[in-house]
Amino acid sequence: MAAPWGRIRQGYMAGKTYRELAEKYKLSVKTIQNRASKEGWVAEKGKIKEEVGKKIHARVVRARVEQLEKLIDANEKLIDGLLAVAGAMQAQSENNDIHLFMDEKGSLKNAEAFAKAIQTAVATQRDLYKLPTLEQDYRKKEEAQRKREAKARMDLEREKWEAEKTERAKAEATISGTMWQLEAEEEMDG
Repeated sequence: MAAPWGRIRQGYMAGKTYRELAEKYKLSVKTIQNRASKEGWVAEKGKIKEEVGKKIHARVVRARVEQLEKLIDANEKLIDGLLAVAGAMQAQSENNDIHLFMDEKGSLKNAEAFAKAIQTAVATQRDLYKLPTLEQDYRKKEEAQRKREAKARMDLEREKWEAEKTERAKAEATISGTMWQLEAEEEMDG
């Protein structure tokens, strides 16, 4: 019965080793290696890996471009907010108007737009660069402090235990020495 070379080749291309294929199809490793060499399986597999690598690289680049586009959009919103504030400040200085961030109705429209632009830009940058929020950063620092304190407590306990162990060893040595002396004295008396 002829070996199913199409399946063996597919298995090799899928990542199976010569040994695995030889065991599965009851062939020698050398037979499979010879066939692979004759038909150029290794070179073909290398080309496939290269193509897959290029596709993965292209996906990573596309994802990075999308992230950068988000950052650019957020920064443009921030700039628009800054320009609105700058315009309001200029209008205030020209009119000596004390309502810097208020519109005619008394709402804080410019300030809200400015604050939202800053929040959006900051959130986008944190997301883009995988930065923790201030709260996450604070929690991380607290956790690190707790770990340092726990380690210090464990070190102190270990030192106490080792000191007690040393004291016990000294006490046992003293008792052992005393027992030895008593036994020696009994032998001399006896």
